[in-house]
Amino acid sequence: MIHSRAKIGENCLIAQQVTIGGRSKIYNVPVIGNNVYIGCGAKILGDVVIGDDCVIGANAVVIHNVESGSVVAGVPARVIRTGIKMEDYV
Repeated sequence: MIHSRAKIGENCLIAQQVTIGGRSKIYNVPVIGNNVYIGCGAKILGDVVIGDDCVIGANAVVIHNVESGSVVAGVPARVIRTGIKMEDYV
């Protein structure tokens, strides 16, 4: 499910069962950069900015901003690697 106001960059790969949407009492919705891979079942919620060239792990729940070139995973999602090259992941 993708919120109607969410902004998604170019060349993004979004797997199945991903939710990109809002949170209660927060008007803004996610903004996703270019060349982002979002794994199966991930949730990106609220006023969140995902930078370019990021990897969101399967079933991760992202509620904070993610810097460009990062890998995040977990519930809630946390950065597990930075300075990545997308060609190593996709």
